[in-house]
Formats: sequence, structure tokens, C-alpha cells
Amino acid sequence: MTMRAFKGLQDLEGTTGIQLNAAAGHIFYGKDIESKMAPIAKEEGVLLTAEDVHQRYPFLDTSRYGDTAMLFPINGGHANPRMIVHAEQKAATLQGCDIFDDVVESVGESGSHTHGEPVMRVLTKNGRHLLAKKVLLCTGAFTQLKDLLPPSTELDFGIDGTFTVRLEVGEDDLEKISSMPTMTSFTDPEWNCYMLPPIKYPDGKYYVKIGPLNQDQRRLTSLKEVKDWFLSKPDPKLVEKYRDLLLSIVKGFNPVSVKADMCVCSRTPTGLPYCDMVSPRLGLAVGGNGCGALLSDEVGRMAAEMIAGGENWNRDIPREMLKAQFITPPSNL
Repeated sequence: MTMRAFKGLQDLEGTTGIQLNAAAGHIFYGKDIESKMAPIAKEEGVLLTAEDVHQRYPFLDTSRYGDTAMLFPINGGHANPRMIVHAEQKAATLQGCDIFDDVVESVGESGSHTHGEPVMRVLTKNGRHLLAKKVLLCTGAFTQLKDLLPPSTELDFGIDGTFTVRLEVGEDDLEKISSMPTMTSFTDPEWNCYMLPPIKYPDGKYYVKIGPLNQDQRRLTSLKEVKDWFLSKPDPKLVEKYRDLLLSIVKGFNPVSVKADMCVCSRTPTGLPYCDMVSPRLGLAVGGNGCGALLSDEVGRMAAEMIAGGENWNRDIPREMLKAQFITPPSNL
């Protein structure tokens, strides 16, 4: 899905004229990397040692965390999630879609019928009542924090509070590390992370970013906890840990400042997104497992085909792999 997502972003760029993908390349590094790569990835990746990485990028040293790496020089890089949303909305508008800038409070079956078929009702915070033949939930971590699912239904689905650390890059260092690829590690769980190269932010400054993969996170269970998490700050010791982790790999870099941002990550027990029909009229595409922004266009494409009708699935990924799992299933299942 990741490989297909890059092709989808290229198509979206062509449709909207909005540049989305910075093809910086990507490196997986750590221990026994080749065994962790899917066959399609091995076809495009270049297997390296830690020394090979250092030779290609003299400012990088991954040897402390394992002696293997795989480089994706072409289908790898980074994209701005907010620009992806902007481009997708532009593409939708070009296709005749109406976009409402509002918060959905509830989704359910209406007492109304169209040609004998029940219809779905969507109620928004600003009082809009929308009727639809079908509804597709792409609501991420908020899927179970609003009244969106059928009564008494509970997905097997968790929300983890996490964070990122940004290190400001000065002009001298920017020239030195500007060729840095995006990076993900598979090493000892305590040190697993992802890193982004210098990127210009709205404040006009350049930052490199690092965040944990699955560790150093906190499980959140209510809308209040999620709101409070976004308004809080991470433990200073964790900020220091990931600052030092980045500096142990990007050598000779002297950050001008260090900032931290809060975020949340939705988790499924399968480690894969849910892309499934909850009822004949309600579908969902949720559960990014830390890759939601990257996979959004491809999973959205699959979900659109699904909600349009089962015969339109047209994917070689077995449908069962993306089937939603429930703690309490809807009464119709």
C-alpha cells in the first residue's frame, strides 16, 4: 500500500497542480532489515551496510543500531499531510463534491426511506442535517469518540498519545545535511523511530523531525483525554532522549533550537488499517497505525471502491486482511 501511495500522490499532483511529494529517498536501518521487507519492497530497495550508508551520506552513522539498511532512492520521501488534504479536497471539488467545514456529531439510520431503502442521517455541530444513501467514516482516532457507529458497537481500536521532536537547522548545517533521506529504524524497541530531513515550516525555519514508533506512548480512552493530550507537552526527558537519538545518527549537527509537538496515533490489533463495511450503508477506513498520512490516498481509494459496491473492490490485497475487528460487533453482524 505504501508503494502504491506514492503513485497515487503523483496522480493527485497531476490533477490538482499541487506539489505533494518531496522525493528525498528513504532508508530503513537496523538489524536484519532484509527479513523485514515485503517482496515488492525488495525489488525496488538497495541493500546496504551501515558503512555503505555512511559513504553515501557522510553525515549519517547508523552503525550503533545495526549493520544493515535498505535504501529506496526513487519511491521514497515525504509529503505534507495538510497539503494532501488540500489537494484531495480540490480534486473532490473538481469532481462536483460539496465540502462542509463542520464537525460531525452523530451518524445513524434515519426514519426516512428512499425507494423503500433506509437512508443515513448525519448531524453536525452547526446543526446541519444531511441525508445519504451511504456513509464512509474516515475519522481516525475520533471514530469512537463521537456517536458515529451503530448503538452498542465497539471496535477493537486504540488511541495512543504520542509526540514529535523538531530540531531547528541553521544555515551552515542546512547545506551540509540537505541531502538527508527520510529514515525508519528496526532495531531494539526502545530506540525505534522515524526521522524526516530538513523541511521548511510555516515560520520560515528549517527543522529535522524525529518521533517514536510504538514506544513511549500513552493510551487515551476519551475525547477529553485526547483534547488534554493535544494541549499538553511531552515529558522533557523524552524530548531529550529523542533529540540525543537523532544527534547520535546525524553527526556534526548543532541544532539552533528544539521544539516538541503532540499528536495521537490510532492502533488496530492487526497493525493494518480497517477498510470494511460495518453495515450495508456504513463503511469505515480507519486505523493508520502510525502510517495514516502516508497511506491515506491509497486506503481512501480502496475505501471509495468498497463503498461504491463490493464488485468494485479490484485489489489483490485479500479483503479479510483489512476486515474490522470488534469487541462488541454491531447487531447486524
